[in-house]
Amino acid sequence: SLSPAGAAMAKSKNHTTHNQSRKWHRNGIKKPRSHRYESLKGVDPKFLRNMRFAKKHNKKGLKKMQANNLPVVYQAYRALERFCVNTASLRTQKVKQLLCP
Repeated sequence: SLSPAGAAMAKSKNHTTHNQSRKWHRNGIKKPRSHRYESLKGVDPKFLRNMRFAKKHNKKGLKKMQANNLPVVYQAYRALERFCVNTASLRTQKVKQLLCP
């Protein structure tokens, strides 16, 4: 049962940010995550098509990239080689210990 005074009253407050800041800071305000490669969604299709072809036929860039990666790949190969040699020698030592205590 509504009172006549209540029926005439309009709701006055629609929105408030009271206590919201405290709630946000409880978990900490974090910076947005940055991505290495931004999405190309919504980029001009003609430009994207040209970029694809440019990447596909970029021989100089490929050679430069391979030259830069060569020392790193070589180091990884050497490390793997050392690891394999060490594990093989450990296996032979263990076998010898088991056979000839």
